[in-house]
Amino acid sequence: MSFTRWSVRISDTYGTICGAGVYLGRDLVLTCAHVIGDDPGRPVNVEFLGTAAPEPITAVVTEGGWWPVGDRQEGDAAVLRLSSPAPPDATPAPLNASWSRGDTVWAYGYPGQLHTGVHASATVTGETMGTGWIQLNDRNAGGVEIQPGFSGGAVYDSEAGKVFGIVVLAYRAERMSWLLPVGLIAERLAPVREALAAAAIPRQRAVEPELDGLGTSYELPPDLRDFTGRASEIAELIEQIGENSVGPAIHSIAGMGGLGKTRLAVHLAHRLAPDYPDGQLLLDLQAHKAGAEHRPLTTEHALLALLQATLGKPQNIGDRTRLSRIWRDVLRRRRLIVVLDNAASYDQIEALLPEHPGSLVLVTSRRRLDELGVEGAVPMALEEFDEETSVRLFTAIVGEKRAATDPGAVRDIVRLCGFLPLAIRVKASLAAGRQRKYPLARIRDEMARETDRLKSLRVGDLSINAVFSTSYGHLGARERELFRRLGLHPPGGVSLEAAAALVDDPVEAEDAIDALITESLVDDGGGRLHTHDLLREFARERLAADEPGWQRHREIAGRLLDFYLAVALAAQRTLNPARPVADSPDLDHTRLPDVSGRRTALAWFQAERENLLRCAALAEEFGLTPYVWRIPRAMGHFLSLASETDVAIEAYRAGLAAARGRDERSEMGVPPDGVWGRAAADLNALLGEAYRVAGQQDAALRALSGAREFYEGAGDRVAVADMLARGGYVQHNLGDRDGAVASCERALAEFTDLGDEFGQAEAEYTLGMLWRLRGDHDRALGHLDRASALLDRIDYSLGQARCLNLTGVVHRLMGSYEGAIPILHRAEALYEAAGDIRGLAHAINNRASALGLAGRMDEAVDANERALELLRRTRSFAYPDALLVAADLRAKQGDHATAERHLCDALTYYRPAQARFGQARAHLLLSAALLAQHRAVEALTQARESLTLYEELESANGVRQASTAEADCLAALA
Repeated sequence: MSFTRWSVRISDTYGTICGAGVYLGRDLVLTCAHVIGDDPGRPVNVEFLGTAAPEPITAVVTEGGWWPVGDRQEGDAAVLRLSSPAPPDATPAPLNASWSRGDTVWAYGYPGQLHTGVHASATVTGETMGTGWIQLNDRNAGGVEIQPGFSGGAVYDSEAGKVFGIVVLAYRAERMSWLLPVGLIAERLAPVREALAAAAIPRQRAVEPELDGLGTSYELPPDLRDFTGRASEIAELIEQIGENSVGPAIHSIAGMGGLGKTRLAVHLAHRLAPDYPDGQLLLDLQAHKAGAEHRPLTTEHALLALLQATLGKPQNIGDRTRLSRIWRDVLRRRRLIVVLDNAASYDQIEALLPEHPGSLVLVTSRRRLDELGVEGAVPMALEEFDEETSVRLFTAIVGEKRAATDPGAVRDIVRLCGFLPLAIRVKASLAAGRQRKYPLARIRDEMARETDRLKSLRVGDLSINAVFSTSYGHLGARERELFRRLGLHPPGGVSLEAAAALVDDPVEAEDAIDALITESLVDDGGGRLHTHDLLREFARERLAADEPGWQRHREIAGRLLDFYLAVALAAQRTLNPARPVADSPDLDHTRLPDVSGRRTALAWFQAERENLLRCAALAEEFGLTPYVWRIPRAMGHFLSLASETDVAIEAYRAGLAAARGRDERSEMGVPPDGVWGRAAADLNALLGEAYRVAGQQDAALRALSGAREFYEGAGDRVAVADMLARGGYVQHNLGDRDGAVASCERALAEFTDLGDEFGQAEAEYTLGMLWRLRGDHDRALGHLDRASALLDRIDYSLGQARCLNLTGVVHRLMGSYEGAIPILHRAEALYEAAGDIRGLAHAINNRASALGLAGRMDEAVDANERALELLRRTRSFAYPDALLVAADLRAKQGDHATAERHLCDALTYYRPAQARFGQARAHLLLSAALLAQHRAVEALTQARESLTLYEELESANGVRQASTAEADCLAALA
C-alpha cells in the first residue's frame, strides 16, 4: 500500500501549514488535537498530495472525534470529517495496534513550513511518562529528525506495512519525540476504533486463505436500471450508517407489501459496496412467499446458508448456538453487507445479527420487528410514493416519449395504483408491452371502470392480490375479521373505537389492531388507523369471500353507522345542551369516546368530520337510509360553529331527500308525518339557518316556514317559537322590519309562557340585533342585558359570546370606542373557547373597527388582518364586513386606492346575498374613497346609491350620513 495515498497535509484556512494527518477511509482523517487548536469547530484544509486530486478539502472535527491534551498529557488526537469526498485513489492507512521496542520507524512532516515535506526516522524506545505515549529517539546524529511540523503525521513501520501511531510531541534539541499509539486512540475515539477493525480484515484474510473464492451463492441481485425515488430515505440511511461508530450496524425497513423494501435495500447495498469490500449478500427468509407449501426459513437453515456463502464449510450443523457464534465471528472479522430479506419474525433473525461493528445488516420485513430496537437497530417505516415520484417511475418504465403523449392519463393511472410502487411497475410494464393496443387513456379508463382493480394489477405470476394474500394469511381469525371489515369503513382515518365497533367482540379489538399494525396491513398515525386504498379493496374482496351475504355486510355497516350517530348525538348534547337532537342510537355501544367536555366534543367532530360526511354513501350502499339524515342532523350545531355552510347545505339537502323519500305522500306535496316528518322539519330548520348565513334569504325563509308548519301540526311549541325567532332575522334581511320584530316578540312571549330560558335568551338577543339595525341603541342594549342575564343562569357561554359581541358593536356605534374594546375582547375569548371560528372572527373584526375609531391604528390593522384570514378560510358571510373595516382603516391611513379595492370586493359579496345594510355602508365608504381621489362624479353616484338603500331600510342615521356624502360631492363639483 502506497504511503502517499493515505498521508495528508493540514493547513489553516489562510494556507499556513499546521501539521500532517492520516486518512482513515470513509472521508475521515486522524491528526493531533493541537494541530486544530483549542476550538474543535475550527475548519482546516486537508490536502492529499500523493493523489491525482490534491486540491484542499475543508474539514472539521467529527462527532465523537475529539481527545485534546489533558493535564497529564494523556491525549492529543482529533478525527476530522471531510466536507466533500476524498479523492478516488486515496486509500485508508494500514492501522495496527501493536508495536515493539527497538523497531525502526518513519514519519513524514512539514517542518519550518516546508511545503513538500520531509522524511525522518527514529527508534522506538518504549512507553514513557505513564500516559501511554511512546518515546522515540533519533537513530543517528545526522539527517532530519522528528521535530515540530511533524505533528499528526503517521509513525509507520515500512517493513511490516503498518501505522501504529501519530507524532504528538518533539524536542529538537534533545532529538527526542513521542507518539500516541493507535490502540490507545481507538479506546477513546470510536471512529478510530472502527477504522482499526476495518484495517485488520486484510491481515485476517491473509492467514485464512481458505476463505478466499468460496461461497458464491446468495450474491446481491443487480440493481434496477430504472430505480426511482427514495432519495430522502437513502440519504437518511446513509447518514445513520455513517454516524454509527460504536455498536453493530443493523437497519430494518418495514412496510406493506409492494412498497419496494427489497429494491431499496439492494440499491443501498450497491451504493455502499465500496465500503464493504468483503462481499454483499442477500438471503430471502421467505416469510411471505406465495403458496401454501412455502414456509419461512428456519434460523438453522439461514445460518447454514450464510456460512456456506462465506466460509464454504459450516461446522457443528446440529448446534444452533455454535453456528450463530461462527456467523457472528465472520461478521466481526469481515466487512460485509448482508440483506436479510423478507423476515418473518425477530425470533427467526435474532441469531443472524452482528454483535460488533464492522459489517452492515439490512433487514426487510412486512412485519414491524420492534424487538430489533433491543439490538440497537435503526427502524424505517416505508410509505407509498408521492404523485411526482410515481409519475417518474411510470415514465422510466414506459419511456418519456410515450408518457408525454398523455401526461394527464399517467397521473390518473398512478393515482388509481394508489401510488404503490409495485402496482405502478405492473401497470407500466403492461403499458410498455402493449403500446398499439393500449393507449394510456384506455388503460386509465379501464382502471377507472373496474370494479376489481386488483385482478388487473398482475403481470405473469406477479400479482398485487397474491402479495396481499400472503400477508392476510399470516393473521389469526380475529385479526382477519377486523381487517376485512375495515374495508367497509369510508376512506380516511379510523379511530380505535370505530374499529372496535366493526367486530363481534370489541374487547378483543385492541389486540387485533396491534396485529394489523405489526403486519403493516394498516398504518397507525397518531392513534388513528389508515388503510391503503388497494388494501381496502382487498379487504372488501376477503369480506365477500369469507363472510358472504349482503345482509351480513349490511348488519356490519349498520353497527358502524350507529356508532358514529351515537357519538355525534352525545357530542351535540355537550355543545348545545339546551337544544339536544331528538334522536338516540339503535344499538348499545360498549366503547364510545369521551365527548362529555366541550373541548373533547369539538375535537371529536373535527377529527371525524370527513368520516361523518362519507357515512351517507355507506348508508345508501346498504339501504340504511335513515342514517343519511340522522347523522347530518346530529352534526348541525358543529357545522354551524365551524362555518361549514356549503358542506352543511349539501348534507342537509341530501338528508332531506332521503327523509322525504320514505313517505310517498311527500311526492304529492303533502307534508310527511311521523319520524320522517320530524326529520324533514329538523333538516329544514338547519337548512334555513345555513341558507341565511349563505345569503340566500328567500330560500332560508321558505325552509324555516316549512319547518314551522310541521312543528305547529305536531304541537311542538318550543320548536315553533324557535322558527319564529330565526325567521324574524330573515324577515328583516328581506326588508320586513316590523314583521321581523313582531315575529321575535311572539317567540319571546311563547318562550316565556313555556318557561324556556334558552329560548327567551335567543329571542331577546335577536330583538337586540333588530333594534341595533334600526338605530335604536338604547332599546337594543336593554334586550341584550336581559339576554345576558338569562344566559348567565343557564351557563351558556356561546350565547354570552354573541351577546358581548353585539353589545360591543352597539357601544361602538354610540361613540364609546374605548368602552367597546374590552367587551369585544371578552367576546373573543368566549368564542374561541366555544370553538366558534366564525363568531371569533366577527368579534375580532368588530374590535378592529373600534380600535381604528379610537385612533389605535396599528392594533386595528393587525386585528383586522387576523379577522380577514379567519373569515377567508371559513368562507363566512361576515367576510365582506371585514373588508369594510379594512377599507375604513386604509382610508384613515390615506391609502384610498386600496380602500376602493376592498369596497368593490365587498359589494361583490353583498349583492348576491341581498345584504342591503352592507351594500349601503359599502357605497357610502366608496363615495368617500373616490372623492379623496378627486373623482367626484363617481363619488356622487355611490353616495346616491347609499342614500337610496338607507331610505328603503328606513335607517335615519344612514340617511343622514349618505345625505352628507351627497352634499360633499356636489360641493366638489361646484
